[in-house]
Amino acid sequence: MSSAEELTFVIGRWLRPIVMLLYVVRSLGLMTTSSREQRSTLLDQ
Repeated sequence: MSSAEELTFVIGRWLRPIVMLLYVVRSLGLMTTSSREQRSTLLDQ
């Protein structure tokens, strides 16, 4: 069984790329929704 320090290091090493991926996906999602909202507001005018 690995020690708590090794476990924390392994979890941190796996968690960082996952968090970065989620951040990128969220930012891309926000960009697509904002562009979609801009198009719908343009159509409404």
